[in-house]
Parts: sequence; structure tokens; C-alpha cells
Amino acid sequence: MSTYVVLVVAILIISLVWFWSGRYGGRFRGGTSLRRRPQSHTNARGRPKRGYATHDQAEAHARSLAKRDATPMSAYQCGTCAQWHVGHTK
Repeated sequence: MSTYVVLVVAILIISLVWFWSGRYGGRFRGGTSLRRRPQSHTNARGRPKRGYATHDQAEAHARSLAKRDATPMSAYQCGTCAQWHVGHTK
């Protein structure tokens, strides 16, 4: 009986950690998100990244964002989906 209780508690804790880190994790939480990795298709706020079919489309959007937010942005090709995404220039 005690083994069953320990197993249920462990599954509950793992489920809560998975839910919490995936939903509420982000850049300001010290990298607690289990779903987020460099090749993930979500941004820091957990929203899906927008993919562009061509480099020109992504660059045009990057220029408009850079002008609007006054931060350097650039286009890059994703190694996972082969589409173009826009991100902050380092």
C-alpha cells in the first residue's frame, strides 16, 4: 500500500512540475521551462513563433520591428522547420 501511495505522489509532483514549468516558465524564471530549448517554436512568453516562407519576408518584418522597438532584430533559418524566424540580434 505504501508503495502505491509513493508512486501516486511522485506522479503528481512530476505532473505539477511539468505543468508549472511549461506554462509559467520563461526567460525571467531562470530557465525553468522544460519545454523551451533553443530549437523550440515558442518565444519567451510561450507564444508560437511566426514562420516566414522566405528570407525577404522575415527581413522585412525584422526591419519593421527594429524600427518600432528600437532594438536590433534579424532573420534566421530554423534548423527544425526550415522556415525563417525573426529574433533579437546578439
